[in-house]
Amino acid sequence: MRLVLAFIFVMTVVGIAAPVHSQPTVNNASNSAASSNPQSSAQRKLRHKQEANKAKSNAAGKQTKPVKLSEVVVTATRIRQPLSEIGTSVSVMPGSQMQDQKLGVVAPALQQLPGVEVNQAGSPGTQTDVTIRGSTAAQTLVLIDGVDVNTGSTGGFDFSTITTDNVEQVEVVRGSGGALYGSQAIGGVVNVISKQGEGAPHFSLLSEGGNRGTERQVGTANGAIGNLGYSGSISYQSTEGFRPINDASDNLSGALRLDYQVNDKTTVRGFARYIRSNVDLVNFSDSVGERLDPFAHQRGEFMLFKGEVEHNFTDRLWGKWSVFFVRDEIRLNDLPTAANPTFEVDDIPDENRASESQLVYTWDWGRTVAGFDFHDRWARVRNVLTNPQFDVFSDFHHERQEYAGYIEQEETLPGNLATLTGGFRVDGNSDFGEEVSPAWSVVVPLQRYGASLRGSYSEGFRAPSFDELYFPGFGNPNLGPEISSEYDGGITKYFGEAANVSVIYFTRRIHNLIVPVPCMVSPTCQFGSIAGNAGRVDTQGVEFIPSLSPWHGLSLDGNFTYLDETHRSVNPGAVPLRTPKYSASATLHYAINELLLANDAVSADFVYIFVGDRDDVSPFGTILNNPAYHRFDLTVNYSPGFQWQRIRSEEFYVRVQNLFDRRYQQVLGFRSPPVNFVAGTTLQF
Repeated sequence: MRLVLAFIFVMTVVGIAAPVHSQPTVNNASNSAASSNPQSSAQRKLRHKQEANKAKSNAAGKQTKPVKLSEVVVTATRIRQPLSEIGTSVSVMPGSQMQDQKLGVVAPALQQLPGVEVNQAGSPGTQTDVTIRGSTAAQTLVLIDGVDVNTGSTGGFDFSTITTDNVEQVEVVRGSGGALYGSQAIGGVVNVISKQGEGAPHFSLLSEGGNRGTERQVGTANGAIGNLGYSGSISYQSTEGFRPINDASDNLSGALRLDYQVNDKTTVRGFARYIRSNVDLVNFSDSVGERLDPFAHQRGEFMLFKGEVEHNFTDRLWGKWSVFFVRDEIRLNDLPTAANPTFEVDDIPDENRASESQLVYTWDWGRTVAGFDFHDRWARVRNVLTNPQFDVFSDFHHERQEYAGYIEQEETLPGNLATLTGGFRVDGNSDFGEEVSPAWSVVVPLQRYGASLRGSYSEGFRAPSFDELYFPGFGNPNLGPEISSEYDGGITKYFGEAANVSVIYFTRRIHNLIVPVPCMVSPTCQFGSIAGNAGRVDTQGVEFIPSLSPWHGLSLDGNFTYLDETHRSVNPGAVPLRTPKYSASATLHYAINELLLANDAVSADFVYIFVGDRDDVSPFGTILNNPAYHRFDLTVNYSPGFQWQRIRSEEFYVRVQNLFDRRYQQVLGFRSPPVNFVAGTTLQF
């Protein structure tokens, strides 16, 4: 770590002494998913000058960069930046692609990204975990509009209820993000970003229905009135499921974003999201085989509120300050039956209150980002579990304060030879003390060869969850955090604007892995094991990511991931779970205009998902192989292009999920849905 800190110091000193030259250009287009930075006229002139300098540098290389390089993300560095200038591995799922595929929730879209695994416990609405590069759900940080939504009780987040409505894009940082985000970011970061209101006021209506009682209704509004931009949505979706009893679910969601530009220097933003969900848990019973639970039911309520102020102090210095509140509550009820005499009632409210501040200073040769975060987490776990063998009554609550400061320095070397980024974060935690997480990355553009090299090193940690610390009969209050270190490097080769391919190698080691440690059953060890820092996991892998656009209207994007993961633990039964050695996906998109009518438009998306063999836990508690599966999804959209008085456009579509009716299980013991087809229409006003 000392070497890393020394590297950061030397890099900063060299930057101060470096001659003036162009810095990386930041795309400030108003339709970007990230929050825009208001600029004074002097600042705009400075930016235009920097862009002109960089254009000259690019021209000298005699290599035209592909259009895709202009894609801008915010999650990797906490500021808006083109993907081409980021040394870490980042993927983007555009909201337009999710809308083309007519996806109701975000999770299936994430499975199309490299290194990302989605595991849902059966039917729609059931627990859905997202992991990155073999990490666990608790090692994957989830953000919604920059707000940390991982629960304090388990450390993870359930993706089953997050809809695609009003989503501009989803950004995924693959690899540790601890230097900027702290705990939970060992595997990576997922950030769901809302649309920004702009343009003339307009709204849309979507209605669809299909087999198994599937339906979805969505209303959206977007636009700007004076200095106020707004975007929002409200949706309801439900299904009867595919099992004969107790398999229904429904979801009512609302989202709102407001952007008000007070003046040329100050912008105020507000974000709100509310979700009410219900799901029947037909597989909740731990009885063996195909016995279905007729009574298990879960209700969820999620709410998020965020306020943000962004201000330009000078042409070079800007900052923002935000506060937010998140509440995520789950209530579960399961009545006993003859086949399963277990009775269980759970009520788990989880809250996170936080304040975050950030300053960004733009030099002629780079940028400095510094910030401070404070989080107050609170959770209460109330659980009643009775059966003929034992009774468990749990009622505990805990509150934790987390505070952190971070700094990140970015510098572009003269002649645009390379972009270097380094920084570190110091986290303080009221449960176990302080942790320091450094990171660095480098991007080397090889314009002469139409390629770029990337490399990074990062450290991270995961604070133990409240359940791991304090759950009666299992928790261990003496736990320390999991500690990780990761190297990541790769090359991207561009073939003009028609194609590109990336190959990335990564290796990660996690110490003090929290695993169940066997113990004698007693009042302090009611389940035969307790949580302990007794494990280590080593992961290495390769990602192969091609993208091809041979002609206008046709594109093919794919990825293949190889993972080699081993656990070392005092518990010989501890093995990597739900971690396939091989996984892949491919998305074929085709669009054509004027196929049947003068103004019509047709598009089709064909998606292929492959997940290889992986170990999982059987209903008996033993480790078994969960076989590999293939899945195919198809969506076809048609817009006739009719001109109506009040309707701006109309679209009709058909979507088929699991097109060939494959039988598979993402989570062992929980059968995944068979073929599901829906048809619908979208009207824009």
